[in-house]
Amino acid sequence: MRITRSMLVLGVSGILSVGLIGAAAQLAPASAAPAIPAKQEACASPFISLTGGTGPYRSMGLTLRVNDGSASRNIVAFVSMDADVSLNAEMRLTWSIDGATVHDYTYGPGNIAENQQFWGTRTVMDVIHLGPGIHNLRPEVRLSGNPSTSGIVARLCAIAEAYSS
Repeated sequence: MRITRSMLVLGVSGILSVGLIGAAAQLAPASAAPAIPAKQEACASPFISLTGGTGPYRSMGLTLRVNDGSASRNIVAFVSMDADVSLNAEMRLTWSIDGATVHDYTYGPGNIAENQQFWGTRTVMDVIHLGPGIHNLRPEVRLSGNPSTSGIVARLCAIAEAYSS
């Protein structure tokens, strides 16, 4: 009797397991969608050297493309980069939107790097309001400091997130 009950319990458990696995397989998507569209992320190794103290903004060679469709919305833009600056220097970052002239602190924190003893990975997140349509976003950096200061951007990645679901 005990053996029959044990076999019955194991049999029912097996049937339930197979049923649950089958149901889970039907709910799972056939293939995963990318979290961030390819045109909204990019990486580069520009090895930009900034010298001579406070200077103009320079492009880091990346452009992200965001399609807002027919609505205005806020997007979130991130940059993470390996950078170094000399003593008494500061590196600032902002975004050029559709080729427009850039200014300090337009979209968020401007300071992305100040002097440390060694190289460091620096990350900034900005919230940018964009109107309807397709927009090109370009991260740019500049040096702030006295004439003897310098800085280098070795490698960076940038992401612009316009939609999430």
